[in-house]
Amino acid sequence: MLSLNRQYYLSGIVILIVATIFAILVGAGLYGYGHDYYRAYNQPNLDWGFVFDRLGFIIATLTIYEIHLGVQLVTFILSISTGLLLREHIKFRNSYSLIFFTFLLICTIHTWPIIMSTSNAMRQGLSMSFIFLALIFSSRQKFYLMIIFCLLGVFTHKSGLLLALIVIFSFATNKIFKNFSINKKTLIHFIIGIILFLSSYFALDYVNRYIFTFGEGQSRIIGGDFRGPFLLISSLYIGLSFFYRRICSNAFNLSLYYFSFISPSLLLNGLNWEYERLCMMMLIPFVLAFGVLLNKISYKLYLTTILFLLLLLTIFTGMYASLT
Repeated sequence: MLSLNRQYYLSGIVILIVATIFAILVGAGLYGYGHDYYRAYNQPNLDWGFVFDRLGFIIATLTIYEIHLGVQLVTFILSISTGLLLREHIKFRNSYSLIFFTFLLICTIHTWPIIMSTSNAMRQGLSMSFIFLALIFSSRQKFYLMIIFCLLGVFTHKSGLLLALIVIFSFATNKIFKNFSINKKTLIHFIIGIILFLSSYFALDYVNRYIFTFGEGQSRIIGGDFRGPFLLISSLYIGLSFFYRRICSNAFNLSLYYFSFISPSLLLNGLNWEYERLCMMMLIPFVLAFGVLLNKISYKLYLTTILFLLLLLTIFTGMYASLT
């Protein structure tokens, strides 16, 4: 049996190899390209957008000596961040192996939150990648690295602003209440969550009424309406916090917890498209967060089953067919 440090070192090599191969294959057009790619990302070195998405355009359309590297770079960053997020949650000791980790990584990068972002919603994918890394460093209590990746998430896509604020706020509240009893922390975070929900709902309603109109958003990520399942995930995560108190004892979990309160406010204000996209960005962290509530044997079975089913759902709902 390899030592834990050895497993982590080898898993890093696996992540690098998989990310490189996947970036080459996606960049070669093997998986096809989405509508956003043909509308913008196939152009060289774009300097479009406002402050919250300009960096995303620059990275996604990077071209050096007439060689377009944007797709490869975005895919590589997505794969690296996803692999590191998976590694952060998988316990290699005893029942886990590099083969299992490699299988999960390959499966995960082919599910719709990742594959859709490789050559379609590329700026959003970049923002999601940096938020993944910010979540990792928030759980490790690495404040400055968390802030750096939050900022990168903010300046690559406008959705990163909300997610970055949630990550930073969760980190702060986890610090503030770390010495409270587990029962007090659970109650306090629940009250904070209710306040965040009400505040975000009325803030969005005010902006929509008096500043600018959002319009009625469409609700389609791939080929179906996933508002109900996403709302169920958020509700279940909040409910489980009363039985699994570790949800309110970790900055990573708290980010998902507060997100579960805030995100429905978008849905209630008619921001269906924005709601589904944000939930899609947080889907992989949610899958992993639910899994760590289980014991090792159940966790392994759970991850294998859920990620494989998510891959099948991605295929059957037409994700790959749309990337042509």
